[in-house]
Amino acid sequence: MKDPSITYFPVGNGDTTLISLSDDTKILIDCNITEDSRDDNEKERYPVHEHLLKEMKRDKSDNPHLDAFILTHPDEDHCRGFCSTFYSGDPSGYSQADREKDLIIIDELWFTPRIFPSSKEKLSESAKGFYDEAKRRMNLYKSGDPESKEPGNRLRIIGYSDNPELEGLEAILTVPGNAINLINGGRKSDFSFFIHAPFKNDTDSEETERNKTSVVFQARFSTPGAENAGLAFFGGDSNCAVIKRIVEKSKDEDLQWDLFLAPHHCSWHYFSEQSYEDNSTPEETSIELLKMHREGAYIIASCKPVVDDDESPPNFQAAKEYKKHVEKGKFLVTMEHPNEKEPLPIHFIITRMGPQKKDHSSAKGVRSSAAVGAAVRTPQTYG
Repeated sequence: MKDPSITYFPVGNGDTTLISLSDDTKILIDCNITEDSRDDNEKERYPVHEHLLKEMKRDKSDNPHLDAFILTHPDEDHCRGFCSTFYSGDPSGYSQADREKDLIIIDELWFTPRIFPSSKEKLSESAKGFYDEAKRRMNLYKSGDPESKEPGNRLRIIGYSDNPELEGLEAILTVPGNAINLINGGRKSDFSFFIHAPFKNDTDSEETERNKTSVVFQARFSTPGAENAGLAFFGGDSNCAVIKRIVEKSKDEDLQWDLFLAPHHCSWHYFSEQSYEDNSTPEETSIELLKMHREGAYIIASCKPVVDDDESPPNFQAAKEYKKHVEKGKFLVTMEHPNEKEPLPIHFIITRMGPQKKDHSSAKGVRSSAAVGAAVRTPQTYG
């Protein structure tokens, strides 16, 4: 058994977070993997794909597998690089060409009903690639094909909707207000997600922007002798209106956190529906959620360096507000850690005493293509 962990990657204004469980289950939440991050000479762009390859389990054919990928919502900065990082299609069709590209097979795909294109929305090429793979898996499941339950074909839908596309998929749908510990075909005794959103009205309304339909959840880690030893809150790109409904509907224990990923890359819209210039007073419920932190908590902003200018996100005033709710030095910006010239992942080990920030042992070495090549040629056990 390993110590569970969370790794927040430096990917600019975007999200890429890896959860590792005690049984070595790997869960990736969103991806913003740019082409220049594959260039060894680009020190400001961390090589996320190479890092992931070192973490993935491998099957008997040496093909890399990710247990689960969760797309919070289909905006480009949450799925960029999906098609060049992950394999799409029947897993039995994984070829030598796919292997040479180091494409990773996703055993189980998680998404919301909002990935279905509406008449008023257009999907990016990355989002289209994700949608096509989700559609393939949904059709396989609806047909009753037993292969739908195999790694590389599994799926889970988060949220509920009247969308006819979901008919026949009720058994793999998780409704907000519930906890789930079933991941990639196995139930976890020491980990679960408590799902807060998206809400049905937002999901089904074409007038609602995609940010408001983000998956919002609390990740719960338990360790021997310590239930809920680590609690991590993820809000996607949700804004203060969504947060208000979550806070008003939820029990305190479902809102507590040790690690808080600032929604929408440290945007002011977590605190107000309006810009800071139009309304500098944070919404009470947004502050209420921040006050639900436990001792020693961290806030992580997955964004570019925060500076006092007119660009947003990240928003300078939002960062100031976040800093009020954690101890000095515990508001962390991914693209500033440990410095702006060569940012590295922010890594936490979950212990019975809560999350402990650690240097990731593979972070610096992963920049070396030779080191990565040696690592990916050594298969790990794939169950």
